[in-house]
Amino acid sequence: MRHLYIIVLLILTATVANAQHKGMRNLHDYNNKLCHFGFSVGINYMTFGITQSDDFYDRTDIYGIEAKKYTGFHVGPVANLRLNRYFDFRVLFDLSFNQRDLVYYYYLENSTTDITTETISITSTLLELPVQFKYRAERMHNVAPYLIAGGNLRYDLTAGKPKEGELSVKLNKIDPCIEWGGGFDFYLQYFKFSIELKYSKGIQNCLQYDDTKYTQSIKDLKSNAFIVSFHFEG
Repeated sequence: MRHLYIIVLLILTATVANAQHKGMRNLHDYNNKLCHFGFSVGINYMTFGITQSDDFYDRTDIYGIEAKKYTGFHVGPVANLRLNRYFDFRVLFDLSFNQRDLVYYYYLENSTTDITTETISITSTLLELPVQFKYRAERMHNVAPYLIAGGNLRYDLTAGKPKEGELSVKLNKIDPCIEWGGGFDFYLQYFKFSIELKYSKGIQNCLQYDDTKYTQSIKDLKSNAFIVSFHFEG
């Protein structure tokens, strides 16, 4: 995660320098147009928020459960509607690819000190529909900071399709989330480039229960994600 912040900082620094180059004000009438369209690419770190079952500690062989995150990516179009001088309404349609692991810790048989682990990998291909309100501050020459808040409806194309012969935990196909964050708009010579960081939090349990200890030991499983996006709009 630290390396990601360094990369974003370097890109941000280079873009600011380019946006301010020669003191020119680029795309001076850009924010007065009603609609803008473009595309978005980015990377994400998805994980789970886990609430253990009420009888978790009665399951004497289970010591704990941990979610492990990986780097994923997303791509898709973006549409922006101007509401007034400071507020915009945005709709994105992303296709994202992710992996998350659930790591189960067990006490070895007849032991309360020796621990082993068992990992279940969950890969997801998601159709996402983020809908956001955007507050944009006044332009500082060719740069404008902004804040976003809204919701996201994820549809998991691979939910309930585990690989044959592997341990599995099934997720619901629909996963609604709330999202908030911020970023910077850079007005370049021919288009607007944006760097954005947001946090996405699931609002309902996404776990499908079965009669195995892998689901019965979990009371609540919700998606969480840190997302870095790069928007290109004409």
